[in-house]
Amino acid sequence: MKKIIMASLACFVFSFTLMAQTAEEVVAKFEAAAGGREKLEAIHSLQVESVMKMSMMRQDFTININSIKEKGKLYRREMSGIMGIGNSFSMVTDTAGYSYIPAMPGFGGGGGSEPALIKMTDAELKAQQFELDCAGMFAPLVNYAAKGGKVELAGTDKVNKQECFKVKLTLASGGQLTYYINSKDYSVMQLDAAGEMAANITGFGSMMKMMGNDRVRSMKASIGYSNYKDLGGVQFPMKQVIAIGPVETVIEHSDIKINEAVDPIWYRLKK
Repeated sequence: MKKIIMASLACFVFSFTLMAQTAEEVVAKFEAAAGGREKLEAIHSLQVESVMKMSMMRQDFTININSIKEKGKLYRREMSGIMGIGNSFSMVTDTAGYSYIPAMPGFGGGGGSEPALIKMTDAELKAQQFELDCAGMFAPLVNYAAKGGKVELAGTDKVNKQECFKVKLTLASGGQLTYYINSKDYSVMQLDAAGEMAANITGFGSMMKMMGNDRVRSMKASIGYSNYKDLGGVQFPMKQVIAIGPVETVIEHSDIKINEAVDPIWYRLKK
């Protein structure tokens, strides 16, 4: 009985210690663990090469992804084609945004026989311009207040049996992201989003349009992060597992370039 009482008391003290922290304190510790705000904000370009493994239409696919960011200027996410279809991409700049859908005759019921370059509306552009931030993998959370964001602590939860703080971030645009931050090392273990934000952070917005899917508004997604690696003093998760309902997609980063010159070719709508 004494052991049970002591264990219960220890759990109570631990839970009280967790909740005694504010959202601002948790985020500050996250910044320090990720490399420090100064070092994170000094990143002016990020170029990430990744491999995505997914299943679709009862087939397994491996897709190459290039994600290019230049601070305040460019965000481009380009995916290699599947089933003989050409590359698709989403591109956001400080002035405009575009999605490129290759020719997809008869594919998924929503494909077209001609490629389509679709310009984002002003609202869509505003919702995705947070991607122009290069301050690490979780840039919106770094110095969030200066960017017009707000945070709140939404309790705690467990991810892979690890106790985590749930920090809800509301961007200046109104978009919302929920970060699960490990209570021990303050690394981000999971990120949740819904609706347009879910489509944006997973990079599946264009793909869903390609397949004639108009259910973006009801979309919910969780991204799990692991295999952290120190790159120049900044912590980067090298593996992501994206869960949309029962479907999981694995993305592993093969190369991350920090502060290297961005080839102007990535700014072109046609290469």
